[in-house]
This record gives sequence, structure tokens and C-alpha cells, in this order.
Amino acid sequence: MELQKQKQAFDQKKVQILAISTDDLDGSLNLISKTDIEFPLLFTSSDPYVPDSYGVFNLFGDGLASASLFLIDKKGQIVWKSIGENTGHFVSAEKVLEQIDSLN
Repeated sequence: MELQKQKQAFDQKKVQILAISTDDLDGSLNLISKTDIEFPLLFTSSDPYVPDSYGVFNLFGDGLASASLFLIDKKGQIVWKSIGENTGHFVSAEKVLEQIDSLN
């Protein structure tokens, strides 16, 4: 996972990364084992509450959470977001770091 590879750059900017998985428990554990992520992973299973509260649930009528990335400030406000049209949605760590720099 590219964000993990750039964890030191995020740490230097005092940015905390948190992943949210709507996969079942086995899928979430598989993600952790395949990527060796060192940041927290929130497991929400099939409960749409979290993705729905961020406005990314069932956007395309498929009953799924859209792959998304949010930057949230210290006040809890969403200051930037990228919402994908499919599960392969990808935002480079470089793009995220650029967005963080533009907010400061």
C-alpha cells in the first residue's frame, strides 16, 4: 500500500492515517496481512453507517461503499476528499501529500 510506504512523510507532517474496511472480518484480516499496514484499520463489516455518514454508500446503486480518501482536520471537518467510481480507485501518496501542503 503506497500510503504505508510514505508513512514517514505523513508522520513528519503530523498526519495520522486511518483505514476503514467494509469487508468481512476475513477480508479485513487478509488486507492487513497482504499490505503490512502499520496504521489503524477500522472494521465496519457490512454495516453501512460509517460509509453512509461520509456520503459514500450506495452511490452507484450497488449497495457498496465507494473507495474513498478523506483529509480531516483537527476540528473533524472534511477538508479534501477523493471518491472513486469503483473499488480500484487509487490516489497516490504524492497527491495526498500535495493536498496536505496546500492546506497549510
